[in-house]
Amino acid sequence: MVTESTGAAAPDVVIVGAGHNGLTAACYLAKAGLKVVVLEASPTVGGMTSTNAILPAAPNHRFNEGAIQLTGIFRLSGVAKDLNLPKYGLREIEVDPAHIQLAPDGSSLAIWKDAARTADELRRFSPKDAQAYLDFSNALYPVMNLIIAYMNSHPTAPWNKDMLFSAIKAAGGAKKLWGLKHMIAASHTEFLEETFETELPKGALAAMAAFLQMRFDLTAWSMIYLGIVQRVSNSMPVGGTGALPAALHACFLDHGGEVRTNARVAEILVDGGRAHGVRLESGETIRAAQGVLTTCNPYITLNHLLPEGALEPKLAWRAKDIAIKKTHATSLKINVALKGRLSMERHEKWRGDGLDLRNYLTAWHTLEEQDAAWTAVTRGEWPDPVPISCAIAPTSVDPSMAPEGQDTFWMWSGVIPVTPREPWESVRDEIGEKVLKDCAQYYVGLDSLEIDRAVLGGPDIEKRFNAPAGNVYHVDPMMSRFGPMRPAQGLGSYRTPIKGLFLSGAGTHPTGGVCAIPGKLAAQTLLRDSAKSGSKR
Repeated sequence: MVTESTGAAAPDVVIVGAGHNGLTAACYLAKAGLKVVVLEASPTVGGMTSTNAILPAAPNHRFNEGAIQLTGIFRLSGVAKDLNLPKYGLREIEVDPAHIQLAPDGSSLAIWKDAARTADELRRFSPKDAQAYLDFSNALYPVMNLIIAYMNSHPTAPWNKDMLFSAIKAAGGAKKLWGLKHMIAASHTEFLEETFETELPKGALAAMAAFLQMRFDLTAWSMIYLGIVQRVSNSMPVGGTGALPAALHACFLDHGGEVRTNARVAEILVDGGRAHGVRLESGETIRAAQGVLTTCNPYITLNHLLPEGALEPKLAWRAKDIAIKKTHATSLKINVALKGRLSMERHEKWRGDGLDLRNYLTAWHTLEEQDAAWTAVTRGEWPDPVPISCAIAPTSVDPSMAPEGQDTFWMWSGVIPVTPREPWESVRDEIGEKVLKDCAQYYVGLDSLEIDRAVLGGPDIEKRFNAPAGNVYHVDPMMSRFGPMRPAQGLGSYRTPIKGLFLSGAGTHPTGGVCAIPGKLAAQTLLRDSAKSGSKR
């Protein structure tokens, strides 16, 4: 049976996807007075920021299904303030240090917001490396205001007051910045090997920006992530990452919005070169007076939801070539429910500073191991070991996510093959067992306290989040796929050549991760276009 929402009941805007970007866009549009309906294929809102009980044998252990923290970019985006999210329940715990690199002998290196504090730790291993770290951090610092201002600006029309002010400040540090000229062209491995002599800083700065094959030229740029975490700390939402979409959902409902779950979109309706609604898999059609904004992977929007021939041939080819497998890598995500508390006492004793290491993102594989793993991935082979990009015991930060006295363990690697020679289903158990055995060397009790686990590879992540190739970034994090080139040339301004169709989500400017900027900027773009056309209420 086909039903249709039309007339006075029809919304101004339909948003596809109730992840944090879809809900962010919905809040801005609803606050501006538009009638907005958000459609979500899953039974719950949140997407990759969902927090749910997912293990049958541990129904009271809740897990962050995708992301683990709110990025510092979110904290600089103004979204929480604009939407008054604390009013709707969002509470954040600041995370500093951002990363702790562990070593088998019990030593460790913390990457603090304060670069001098990190350098002080490095002096225990190498005074030369401590100075190299300070030089690198100080060279990055002047340009970070400009980078952050650009991330908060429209990718094809970025020049505003903040950008101008930041450019002037960056120019004042041009001499320091010139010292990083080699980083722009260098490979990640090359830059780290020539900059540091000891292993912990090399391993840390490899793991923190584990995006693509480390020996390719033009990959060292990814270490600008260090500049971001040294400008503003990440944060952990109380109640898990799902607390962010929950607060956005409450804000949206408070402004008259409507969210429909279990409502998978099958097609975007296009007539006369304009998007005017969607058709659901159920057959129902929903008209939208001012347009459709999608926050699912742009590859899906442009290649599956649009009718054949909606894009002119050149853009259709670009849409088909949106990078989702070009890094050759996808994600491994493991969640473990535990009947007791994990311990990292050996590493904590070595540090002697009272830091509870379970509270922070950790990793431990060397640069050599990470480099070898990326090389294996490009050949379609399973790395051994699989390098851990980050691991944490979230319940150490927020005990409410499990029964009293019990922990959860969260682990992610972005370095497994997306097109493996041995298929995922045939190696899942083996890979999961090996990785958790490795983790248990650092998280004592992981192997003896387990109640249940979920080992998720790329195909599982694709199925759960409608993310092609299990790509958590939506579009591969390559230098050629940022700014106005994200997701592709001619499609990087949130608006598309189809009037009334807007793209948002992790596959648009500025990046993936929990930052909410794509949702905010896409909504602002739609509102500006509506105002120009005179269609805004």
